[in-house]
Amino acid sequence: MARRSVTPAQRRRRILRDTLLLAAVLVVLVLRLDFPILTANQALAATQTRHFFGPGTVIATLDNTQDSLAHWITAQIPEKIGSYDRYYILRQGNWYAWCGIFREGLFWSSGTLEAVENDLSLPLVPLVVSDRYNGAVLVISNDPEIVRAEITFPIPTETGSSYTLLSASETKTTEHCFLVTYASDVSGTHLYPEDLQVKGYAADGTLRYQSPVPERWSSYYKVG
Repeated sequence: MARRSVTPAQRRRRILRDTLLLAAVLVVLVLRLDFPILTANQALAATQTRHFFGPGTVIATLDNTQDSLAHWITAQIPEKIGSYDRYYILRQGNWYAWCGIFREGLFWSSGTLEAVENDLSLPLVPLVVSDRYNGAVLVISNDPEIVRAEITFPIPTETGSSYTLLSASETKTTEHCFLVTYASDVSGTHLYPEDLQVKGYAADGTLRYQSPVPERWSSYYKVG
């Protein structure tokens, strides 16, 4: 049986059909996989969409450029927080968020987002944003008299047989937010939100606010 020949017009139609199909597949991949992301703003928007937040207003940006080694041993690089290359503090109404995104060569990648609703009845509202080794807590202040925020939580001792308390504080604020960073070289350091205590101090050093001492300090860690 003779094979039917394909006319030039039919060949052009098939090429056009295949091209349109390929373009549609690429669009779907871009939308589903967030790739490629050409700018940090696009990565930020994709992260917010994925976590059903916002779009929030950016109130602070922190460049935290990593190298390949830093992604794995961040604890040995004191100036780094976590493993993302850029962080944002976002606000949407009474909600605040901490968002981290990656940079991969010429492209960006969506990351993670943690959020907390600001309780206006509390002078300080904490959000743990990086919970291991070189970590950070975002502390939202509702008291204009507070000029220094302090965090305290249990960490293992060097021997690992008991626990002690680690404290860190910060005086710089952005839009009533303190970013309190801490560093620990003790293996096993991990900050659980339920183990955190926050304090706020006035300019003269007097204590303006202290959250309740977590019950686990005495019942589990045997500290405090």
